[in-house]
Amino acid sequence: MSPQGSSRQPRLQPSETVSMGRLLACALDELDYGILLLDGQGQVLHLNHRARQMLEGTHPLQLLAAQLRTRDPRESATLHDALQAATGRGLRKLLSFGEGAGRQLAALVPVEPGVAALMLGKDRVCEDLSIQAFARTYALTAAETRVLVALGGGARPTEIAREQGVKLSTVRTQIGAIREKTGAEGITALVRLVAALPPMVGALRA
Repeated sequence: MSPQGSSRQPRLQPSETVSMGRLLACALDELDYGILLLDGQGQVLHLNHRARQMLEGTHPLQLLAAQLRTRDPRESATLHDALQAATGRGLRKLLSFGEGAGRQLAALVPVEPGVAALMLGKDRVCEDLSIQAFARTYALTAAETRVLVALGGGARPTEIAREQGVKLSTVRTQIGAIREKTGAEGITALVRLVAALPPMVGALRA
């Protein structure tokens, strides 16, 4: 009999292990973060929906026949060396790919010998589903929700007013209403709320 308070996890039966793997894969697909499991040569063992979506766009990394590659050949050695260090020596690394406005960051972390997880940086503050859920929770109007999305994207009140074709005073009133409903002390606190929303992705997928 196990000692009381033991942290030892129960051993899963083979059928349970398969089921757990499927459940974990489904859970990863619900995250608004691109995540790939890779071997030391860049072979993709698994990737979630968000990662596939990002790599099919203009991301500086791409998939070629289930192999992760850099679009710029000059960056291929950076990816290869980091993969070898993560899968072989258990080293973590923050990587940067691309240049200028197209630059993207990714974190490579060891999972077990021979396998590493690559977590892609987000290309927007928050998925629309998370924002909409947040807006419903705090009873924000459609106009207030648009203002919150713009603030989360780094826009200033003057820029929001110009983009939405309204007076600056209107945007300030909407920001005040959002603050009152959410209990945020200021714009910085509002942006922090948006950035900290759970990373939910939409149920409808392309």
